[in-house]
Amino acid sequence: MTGTPHVLIIGGGIGGLCLAQGLRKAGLGFAVYERGPARLDDRDDADGDDHRVRIGPQGARALYACLPPEAWEEFTAGAEGGGRSAFVTERLRELLVLPQPAAGAAPQHSTHSTSARALRRILLTGLDGHLVHYDREFTRYEHTEGDGAGGMGGGIRAHFADGSTAYGDLLAGADGADSRVRGQLLPHAVRADTLVLAVTGSLELTGARADELPEPLTAASTSVLTPRSDAMFCTARHVTAAGWRGGFARSAGAAADLGLYAGGPLLARTRSHLVWTYVAKAATFPREVAHLDGKALRAVVAERIADWHPALVRLVAEADPETVVPVRMLALAPVDAWTPGPVTLLGDAIHGMPALGGSGATTALRDARLLSRLLARRRDPVRAIAAYESEMRAYGAEAVMRSLRTTRSAASDNRLARTLFRGVLRTAAHSGWLRDAVFRDTGE
Repeated sequence: MTGTPHVLIIGGGIGGLCLAQGLRKAGLGFAVYERGPARLDDRDDADGDDHRVRIGPQGARALYACLPPEAWEEFTAGAEGGGRSAFVTERLRELLVLPQPAAGAAPQHSTHSTSARALRRILLTGLDGHLVHYDREFTRYEHTEGDGAGGMGGGIRAHFADGSTAYGDLLAGADGADSRVRGQLLPHAVRADTLVLAVTGSLELTGARADELPEPLTAASTSVLTPRSDAMFCTARHVTAAGWRGGFARSAGAAADLGLYAGGPLLARTRSHLVWTYVAKAATFPREVAHLDGKALRAVVAERIADWHPALVRLVAEADPETVVPVRMLALAPVDAWTPGPVTLLGDAIHGMPALGGSGATTALRDARLLSRLLARRRDPVRAIAAYESEMRAYGAEAVMRSLRTTRSAASDNRLARTLFRGVLRTAAHSGWLRDAVFRDTGE
C-alpha cells in the first residue's frame, strides 16, 4: 500500500475521538462511526450518564500531541489535579497518605481528573458533522479488491445494522470491551471473569454530611484495606448537572472507576457525591446478587461491613439505592502477536481491564497517539500498524496485569499477605524511599 490512507474509526469514545484528532492533525483522512446517538456533548444539561476519568501523564501527553491548541487549553482549564490518596483500615485508622503532586509540573506531564462528558466534548473540537457519524451500529467488515479510498490498492468495507456501508483503506476498532471488530479479527480473544465482584454506590454530600464525615473520605481517594478478603474504595466527585437514567452500569470500567452515578433523577446543578466501591470474591455473595435491586444490594454490603467504622457504615446505609449496582470484574488476557493487516484495535477493544488499579482511559489515549503518529510517519500503513501493535501489546499487557493484581489483592483471602502489606504502608508513611519504591511511576 502506498499513498494517504483513509481510516474508518469504529467507536466514538475517548480512544476513537483522540485517534481522529491525531489523524486530523497529521492531515490523514478518517471518519468516525458511533453506534449511539449524538450526545450533545457541548451542553451541560445533556442526557446520558457521566463519570470521572483519571488520566495519567502518558494520557496527558497523548492529548497534548493530538488536540488542537485551543482544545488542549480548554482541557487543562477544566480538569482537576490527580489529588491525594489515602490508605486506611476498616476502622479509618490511617496507614499512609500520598500527598497531591506538587504544583509546577507541565500539564502534559501531570495526572488529571475530568468529567467523561467534558472530555468527549473537547475531543469533538473541530470534528464537523460529516466526520463523526452517529446511529451507525457496526456489524462486520470485509476486505475488498481494487483501489482503496486513498488509492492504495485493496480496502475495507464496514457494514452497519441499518444496511449502510462505509469504505476505507484501514479500519481501527475503538468499540469498547465488547468489541465486534475484535470478535471478527481475533475471535479467540475473549474477556474472562476474574471471580471478583464489586458493588458500587453513591451518597450525595450535602452540607451536613460533608461536615460530619471524616476528612479522609471527603478530601481524598481512599482505599479501605481490611485483614480479610474484601476492600472498599471511596472517592469524592463533583458532578455537573446531567440526566441519568436508572439501570446497571454498562461496564466495570464505568462503575468501578469510582465516578459513575448509575441512576436517579435529573440533576439541575453541580453536586458533590461520595462514590464507594465494595470489592470481594464473587463466590462470597448471594447467588442471586446480579438480580437484586439497589436496596437489597445495599443491605448485603451493609451486613458485611457492620463492624467497620460508623462513617463507612453510614456511607453505605444512606447511599441512594438507585445508584447501587453490581459490577462483574472482567479482563481480556494478553493476546499473542497476530499477523498485521489493515484492521487494528485500540483502547478497551484490546486492553479490556478491571478499573481497580487500571488505566483504561490513559491506555486508550496512548494507543491513539501512537497509531496516528506511526501512520503519519510511515509510507506503508500496514508496516505502521505492525509497529503500533508490537508496542501497544507490550504496554497494554502491563496495564492489564497491574489492574488484575490490584483487583485480586483486594479480594485475596491470604491474611498474612494482607497484614504484611498494611505494615508496609505504615512503614512507608515514615520512609520516603520505601514510599517511592512501593508507588513508583507505573508508566501511566
